Amino acid sequence: MNSLVAMFRLLLRQQITAGRLALVGGFSALSLAVALGISRQAGDVITSTVEFMAGFGLGLMVPIIALVLASSTLGELVDDETLVYLWHRPVARWKLAAAAWMASSTVSIPLTAIPLAISAAVASRDASTAIAVGASAALGALAYGGLFTLLGLMIRRALIWGLVYLFIWELFVANVGGGSAQLSIRTYPLSVLSQLTDVDIRLADYGTVTGTVVPVIVAVGAVGLTAWRLDHIDVA
Repeated sequence: MNSLVAMFRLLLRQQITAGRLALVGGFSALSLAVALGISRQAGDVITSTVEFMAGFGLGLMVPIIALVLASSTLGELVDDETLVYLWHRPVARWKLAAAAWMASSTVSIPLTAIPLAISAAVASRDASTAIAVGASAALGALAYGGLFTLLGLMIRRALIWGLVYLFIWELFVANVGGGSAQLSIRTYPLSVLSQLTDVDIRLADYGTVTGTVVPVIVAVGAVGLTAWRLDHIDVA
């Protein structure tokens, strides 16, 4: 496993940049500002908090940060033609794919789950709501990380195409409901959030088990496809 750890560390170093930290800081500041507003309102602050986190947190912050981080993990190596140096190492392709996903997820999960959980705690003044928000955000980041790692390897300008996917499919087509919602990653973390907080959320139609298992399956499947692609790609 030494080769997996070595590649993980190598890819992890490129994840943190000033621009990405600024993006996370902007999202976090906006989330906290709205949370402060919710905490001062009269009425059911827990429902208001969950609804805000479902739309802003799971609909925008989590997928966009995961996209920016994960699509660049292998995508930048493809763009600057340095992937060949890793590709030619006598290492199983699945280890390179897993290292890329682990590197982006190691950064994206805490940088989304922790700020959103803090904002939820401020808004709702309820620890269980904050934990539910953090857990659902982590599940979303896990699944999106696998998907966008694959996207970054397969196509150039993955960031642009990833945004197209998020805004057209996840936030528009799948939001209509029906069969399209079942193919939306966001549906499953939403279901976990709804189940853990007992707040009805649109499109949150699954139980806790399904809402937890499906994102994990998406992540593992995407890593498998990334490994397959690495095994068939010509980077020489």
